[in-house]
Amino acid sequence: GIANQQNLKMFRLTALAFALFAASASAIEETRATDAAFDYDHPELWKDMDGSECARSKNSPIALSTMDCTHYANYELHLGDCTIADMNFSVTNNGVKLDYGARTCSTPHFDIPKDSITSGTKYHFNTHIHLSSEHTIDGGFSAAELHMVHVNKEFLAGAPGARAAVLGTMVMPNSPVDNPVFERYLKKWQLAREAVDCGCDGETFTVSPDVAEIDVYENMRGKDFYHYDGGLTTPPCTEVVWWNFNTEPLLISIRQFQVMTDIILNTRVLDKGGNCNLITVASEGGSTSRPTQPLNGRTIDKICAMSR
Repeated sequence: GIANQQNLKMFRLTALAFALFAASASAIEETRATDAAFDYDHPELWKDMDGSECARSKNSPIALSTMDCTHYANYELHLGDCTIADMNFSVTNNGVKLDYGARTCSTPHFDIPKDSITSGTKYHFNTHIHLSSEHTIDGGFSAAELHMVHVNKEFLAGAPGARAAVLGTMVMPNSPVDNPVFERYLKKWQLAREAVDCGCDGETFTVSPDVAEIDVYENMRGKDFYHYDGGLTTPPCTEVVWWNFNTEPLLISIRQFQVMTDIILNTRVLDKGGNCNLITVASEGGSTSRPTQPLNGRTIDKICAMSR
């Protein structure tokens, strides 16, 4: 859990990191892409979108609180045989993302160690990041939140019974050194930005080829998780997600947070009229996070690791 003093420290660190990008955030006041179906300035309007479930009773994110363990079990995290070369990295109007495209390799997968209701292997579908955390712990936010979205075989086959499971974690930019795994992601997202950005003024970014295996679960192994039944945090907010939220944050450096924030908030693409506009749907303050939603009587479990 996160104690009150840690909340204050986290707030100060987040404020510092965002202050370093005040100019980037203010750029959102410029002309923005006009083909976005939603934005983060008016999340209260999401419920009015076609097919929306954003006003139903099991929405996400939620406010979490420090609690005792309700279950003791280890999450079974399997890497498969995919390398970073099998991943597609992209910059979207909602931020940075990686997925597997044609899925020609055996993707990472895991099982929730709880009961028959949540049983069944979930396969890594994509990873994406929200600026400012969506979930809170003891009322505390962090600078960002990473979601590893997994889906079951029914989802992949378009069959009845489709479900998703997310491994989520807060991201805190208070490490004195770069996070090695996150740095590999970051370089790929920099290349993805270069490929689509119409505002780079001829700047280029090159990196050495990276085709090695990568442990996408490095920050998840041996950790404790808050577990609850919820939904997607973007429209249509479909309530098909078993949430598994890491009690410990992913630590990255302030430099890495700066680079990521610049990619998310300042990437520009050509619209249908040939104008070079910001792609982001972030709020005026630079957030791509939905406010917390009512719990509505749902049970929150804390699944604690049996071994570290």
